[in-house]
Amino acid sequence: MNFSRDFLKVLVSPEEALKTVKDKNLESQGLYFYIFICAFLGFMLGGVASAITGVWIILPIISAVIVAVLALIKLLVWAIISHIVAVFVFKGKGDFTNTMKLMGFSAAPFILGIFALMTLILAKTIFTSTMLFTIMYIWAILIGSTAVNIEHRIGFGRSFLSVLGIPALIIIGLMMIVEVFL
Repeated sequence: MNFSRDFLKVLVSPEEALKTVKDKNLESQGLYFYIFICAFLGFMLGGVASAITGVWIILPIISAVIVAVLALIKLLVWAIISHIVAVFVFKGKGDFTNTMKLMGFSAAPFILGIFALMTLILAKTIFTSTMLFTIMYIWAILIGSTAVNIEHRIGFGRSFLSVLGIPALIIIGLMMIVEVFL
């Protein structure tokens, strides 16, 4: 994959880009891309924290590793839940490893997170940063839904429910149960 051209293609037309990735058997690049973007964001956050506090020059590297590991765990849990819902609820035909790899491309909108952090730090614009982060997360969910749709062939509505709808209902239900007993 040509990084700059295909990166923009994932942002502009995720369905077409992910179909091309699947056809060329390049799903693993999604996982590599996810690790790279998350480590970069972690490095940036560590650099900001280091500059603000004046502590440790190694903080950006430590932050990059921690953010990359936590992001991989988050991706793993998200892919497991999405795959289980897609296969057992909606009778999808996809593979878990390919689901996780394709969902790695959902990190493409994280580039907006970089701009959100920059506007927050440099211009102190909380509203603009919040809106950029909101758009980033919505876009990531849509790309994740597209990835599940491409892998499991269950339609975009069902893949959206696999990625966000049913897991959100389960989490809300569990929170309600926990709240009752506390």
